[in-house]
Amino acid sequence: MEREKAFMFASNEGALLKEIDEALRKVYRGEFGVCENCGRPIARARLEAMPYARLCLACKELEERAGRGAS
Repeated sequence: MEREKAFMFASNEGALLKEIDEALRKVYRGEFGVCENCGRPIARARLEAMPYARLCLACKELEERAGRGAS
C-alpha cells in the first residue's frame, strides 16, 4: 500500500514538473499567460494561484463541462 502511494505521489509530482517546465518555455517564447484555446490573456489571479495554467477560466470551465458530458 505504501509503495502504491509513493508511486502515485511521484507520478503526480512528475506531471506537475512537466507543467511547470512548459510554463517556463512559454515565458521564453513570449506566450506565458495566454490561453491555449482562445488566445486571450489568462487572468493574473489565476496565474498567481496556478502559474502553469494553460487555459483561461472560461475555457477551463468549458473543458470540464465537456468532460463531464463525455462520461
